[in-house]
Amino acid sequence: MIQSRVFVLYTGGTIGMAPSNPEDPDSPLAPQPLENLLGFVPGIQGNPLGTLKSARGAARDTTAPFFELTNGNRIEFGFASFANPVDSSDIGPAEWREIAETIATHYDDYDGFVVLHGTDTMAFTSSALSFMFGNLGKPVVLTGSQLPVSVIGTDALPNFINAVCLAGYKASGLPLIPEVVIVFGDRILRGCRASKVSTSDRAGFDSPNYPHLGDIGQKIAVNSEHVLPPPEPGKTFFVNSDLVDKVFSVSLFPGFSDKLMRNLFLDPEIEGLVMRSYGAGNVPRNPDFRETIRRAIKGDSVAGPAISGGRLIINLSQCSFGSVDMGLYETSSSLLETGVISGLDMTPEAALTKLMWTLGTQSGQERIKQMQISQRGEQTEHVFDLHFHGACLESAHGEIAVSSNPDERLDRNRICRAMLRIDSLRVGNAEAGDRVRIRALMNPPAASKETGADPELRCVADFTIKMETARPADTYVKNITDKTRSLIGDSDVTLVLIGEVSKGADWIPAEIGFSALTISVFAKA
Repeated sequence: MIQSRVFVLYTGGTIGMAPSNPEDPDSPLAPQPLENLLGFVPGIQGNPLGTLKSARGAARDTTAPFFELTNGNRIEFGFASFANPVDSSDIGPAEWREIAETIATHYDDYDGFVVLHGTDTMAFTSSALSFMFGNLGKPVVLTGSQLPVSVIGTDALPNFINAVCLAGYKASGLPLIPEVVIVFGDRILRGCRASKVSTSDRAGFDSPNYPHLGDIGQKIAVNSEHVLPPPEPGKTFFVNSDLVDKVFSVSLFPGFSDKLMRNLFLDPEIEGLVMRSYGAGNVPRNPDFRETIRRAIKGDSVAGPAISGGRLIINLSQCSFGSVDMGLYETSSSLLETGVISGLDMTPEAALTKLMWTLGTQSGQERIKQMQISQRGEQTEHVFDLHFHGACLESAHGEIAVSSNPDERLDRNRICRAMLRIDSLRVGNAEAGDRVRIRALMNPPAASKETGADPELRCVADFTIKMETARPADTYVKNITDKTRSLIGDSDVTLVLIGEVSKGADWIPAEIGFSALTISVFAKA
């Protein structure tokens, strides 16, 4: 006989609710104690309430309650409950910490964990726990129900049993899922990819931009190819519950006023924002809008002290499916200049909780790096920005050489795309009607303007601009994916920009300059 040990934590929610007035079945539903819920769960042998008194750090109870499975194996239980079970609309960072710390207390004594939770904020909790848990090597399964356990035809019992089987994978013979997951209806979903999609359907949750980790029919089928690997041997599980809750999420809408935007984005109490924009990350072209975003990231406030280090602003699409692609349209291109971070294809729940976690655990530029890298499988791609800085950002000789050190986590074999971005390109000796040619070479052995555009000589971009006026040019973006895959290395990346300007039939070195030069590399997570 194979035996698993599963710890169940009850927080409240519909699964354990009953009419607040026992004499009036139509009175509003309110959370009930754990013993009321367990009274409706068949098949638990022993005394489940006997484990409650020793829920925090107790030695193993040899008379622990258990399930007998049809395969002859057994799942033993430990139980704990919030002192005052709550509706999930009342759950926030304090409750997330309590859940995380309770699981950490029992982590070594159990094979898996089940958290009984209300549906309204379950996706927020599952996302927050995903980020708070480091080196998680065991299943943490959240579930609940659309109908109370006491109601005929409830979905509470199958959800509970399926969650227990997944957490007790050794006894049930299922593959290990070392992640925070939601089990609900016929689906097993990554916790930081899930969103609530229905208030009534039994399949109340889905993961719009990631496959199900498993599907439930007559049997539970785990799609192991989509599951994260367990931590490497020797890696110790830990909890980092330092969350900053000075954040908010706002959806743009037609008519979103400049005044409202300033009051929200420049609030001195706010350190981070999730901005839900249109489509692939588009925002109004209004220059006041862009200026407010720039000021917010800089750290300005509408009143009171400035925000030290500035704010993080995450751009997230209002669409459930697809990804933010800043720079695809002109209306989103300006956001890159101001320092807005792409939320890619994260869910709103994952973006907000990741922002809380990042603000609480990182500082300085590392906050930006961590937001752009997939931590727990919450986004499909990593984003690595190579910023090319240096004193030589202007040249009268037609050539600029700058270097950047790529993040050590960048695997060039997983590069999906790479975009070269030149902000506020300036051409000092060009006149209206002239043509300006810009070539960019990556890691050239000895680049110069005589190098040419031969692909074998490491030219990643070659483009010509017709100067409409003699004023500074705009921002230019070029896709340099193919060359980047082959030319980027593990050490410093050197980029050489060579500029020429036409003067009649002749080409002369261009006096070029720019405010910023960046290569954004997107790599499969």
